[in-house]
Amino acid sequence: MPGRHRRRGDPARRTPAPSTAELTSATVVCPGGTRPASAVRVGRTPGVGGGELGILATQEDGTELVAGAPVTVEAGSTAVVPDGAGPVVLDGDGAAAPGITAGRDDPLAVPECRAPAYDEWLVGLGATARYATTLELVNPDEGEAVVDVALYDEEGPVEEPALRGIQVPAHGVQRIDLAAVAPRREMTAAHLSVTRGRVTVTARNTRDQLGRGRATTEFLPTQAAPDTENLILGVPSGARGATLFVANPGDDEVRARIRLVTADATFTPTDAPDVTVAPHALQTVDLRPLLSGESAAGVVGIVVEAAEPVAASVRLVRRKDLVLLAPAVEVREPTATVLPSGDKTLLLGDAIRTGVVHVTSYGPDGAVLREDQVEVAPDRAASLDLPPEAVLVAVEPRNTRIAGVVSLPTKGGQPGLATLRLRPAETHARIPVVSPD
Repeated sequence: MPGRHRRRGDPARRTPAPSTAELTSATVVCPGGTRPASAVRVGRTPGVGGGELGILATQEDGTELVAGAPVTVEAGSTAVVPDGAGPVVLDGDGAAAPGITAGRDDPLAVPECRAPAYDEWLVGLGATARYATTLELVNPDEGEAVVDVALYDEEGPVEEPALRGIQVPAHGVQRIDLAAVAPRREMTAAHLSVTRGRVTVTARNTRDQLGRGRATTEFLPTQAAPDTENLILGVPSGARGATLFVANPGDDEVRARIRLVTADATFTPTDAPDVTVAPHALQTVDLRPLLSGESAAGVVGIVVEAAEPVAASVRLVRRKDLVLLAPAVEVREPTATVLPSGDKTLLLGDAIRTGVVHVTSYGPDGAVLREDQVEVAPDRAASLDLPPEAVLVAVEPRNTRIAGVVSLPTKGGQPGLATLRLRPAETHARIPVVSPD
């Protein structure tokens, strides 16, 4: 009606949803590897053209990123970054920006290569000689970055001034050994906030039995935000010492329940414990009773449900190797993951309706090794054994969202298990709509 004024709270005046546009600039950071010969391989997600990527890299123990020779990765191909044992930054501009995916070839501990983030959680950190976490902070930009790390244990917030205002130099790598900077007997959760610049944070955890067995290292995946439903996929059979960590970022006590996921169903075991987490605190739950006996047959995942958002992770040992699992990430569009060669199994879950997922496996030369169709459905997990020689796997959900993880068992003299989550492809940028008040 002419002359009508809408009130500030009128739904008709609400800000429109952001639009999207193809990325014209993208950065992906690969943390340092666990071996001197560790290599970074770069690929593309389905449906993007690709192009030349700029490279910043360090030596294995270096703290300064320097320019290296660029690599060109077109659609359907992969490339290995020379001298990439230390942290590596991949920069793409224009047509080379969308769909960058990368990964390392380390067999027992495979870190996630991903874009910088500004606000994340790490749940289940250690700061003792037996179980220690080292945070690796990589600044891909020309200006200094600043990060705050807030810790929480079972009693609540932990005051650690040394973890506030951490400065990461331009094109620099900062490593923080929590056992040296903030030693504690208790396990903790960490809320990481980047207050200046851009940073990618990686948590390298080492389990050392101090002469009574081999020391093993694993990367603890981050969680972008607490959630009321946390699906953790990749629980192997025969695991020992399984422990769940639940962090409550809120001001009120939270009660959570644990459900188990198999290929046939998601269910609550009759002996599942009640989990109560105090405000701004971390709770530890022994999963061994749930993951032993007949009720544990076929279990591949755990769901942590709560009335208010929580963050979670699972720690276990398989064949004397440390395994760390974090909530799977929702995927709605085609994506791809770079993987080391060797045995591997794709686990899919979190479907909201019955659907089909198209999976394409590629070899080192870009040749298609196999194409598969995987049927998925709500409240159950689906699995697919992938070709051992595959180094890039493209995953395309057809009519439902999914979440997934790739399990990478290793045999031989040092057996164990690594896992790697599927992540959404970075192909488009969200553009907010700015309107006059």
